[in-house]
Amino acid sequence: MKKVLLAVVGIMFAATSFAQNGLVASLSHGTDITYFYGVNALKDAVAVAESGDIINLSDGSFNATDITKAIILRGAGIDSKEPTYIVNNFTIEIPAEDTNQFTMEGIKCSNTMATKGTFANPYFLKCQFNVVSNAAESDAVTNIMFVNCKIIGNINVGANNSYYFVNCYVKDIARYQNASLTATNCIINSIAAGLTQSEWYNCIFYTSRYTEGGFPNDVKCMNCYSLAYGPSGYAYGIFRGPSCINCKEFPTWESMFKSFKGTYTDEETFELTDEAKAEYIGNDEKESGLYGGLQPYNSTPSYPLITTMTVDKQTTTDGKLGVTIEVSK
Repeated sequence: MKKVLLAVVGIMFAATSFAQNGLVASLSHGTDITYFYGVNALKDAVAVAESGDIINLSDGSFNATDITKAIILRGAGIDSKEPTYIVNNFTIEIPAEDTNQFTMEGIKCSNTMATKGTFANPYFLKCQFNVVSNAAESDAVTNIMFVNCKIIGNINVGANNSYYFVNCYVKDIARYQNASLTATNCIINSIAAGLTQSEWYNCIFYTSRYTEGGFPNDVKCMNCYSLAYGPSGYAYGIFRGPSCINCKEFPTWESMFKSFKGTYTDEETFELTDEAKAEYIGNDEKESGLYGGLQPYNSTPSYPLITTMTVDKQTTTDGKLGVTIEVSK
């Protein structure tokens, strides 16, 4: 849906995404808006932001910066023709006394994002990550939530943290140590051995690194499905624990997915075949994988995006400058 709005300069944009102005970060603090430009626009906006403020990023690539405030950070969407990227490594470490929720949506992170310290409830929605890290024993970040996200590299889970994945794709869960994890309607390419304290619902596994013994007894797994044999003919058999309920194997990638064969591409949709949708269902009687459950995968940002903006050449008699904005959602 597209809407054309007539406005004047000074309007508070729900999201800023117009390439003709280059790299732009808009910082919203109440009714006040400040704009920053260039590759360091994100860094400059974060430096003066306060907890609870909203930073909107245009499409394009922004240099990363460490974040120590519970801001709301928004991009142009990960599957749009012109996505928003954060490049280079960065950490998120919110003071425990900050009661606002850190939120990130609609952004591709090209390198490593790490959560550190002791805080709760960071929320990542419709984002794409290369590497997600949190493995230090001193960290205790709880209720780390990923919804409709893609982790195309690996996630290093560990320490005293708790993770929730909802309708996400994860290439490789590479490490697991003294943390809890719950995944619902996810696609997991690879899991390292030794997982404990984890729960899996309506998930689809490739499990190319899980080579011994299947899931431990303290892993809960319901209505999940795993590729039976790897490329070398190895029988995975991960559903061996007593708490694996209504779980079974599928013979080939082709029998499960329309196009996905275990190798990630940005164009991949992870859609199931019609036969798989009918056979491999979740505990809610909907299809397993990304498009079942309560929050089926959808990468479109939840906020309006400004796709075009035209500014009048002359001001009005009262000194205001007319702006025509086309908003798409």
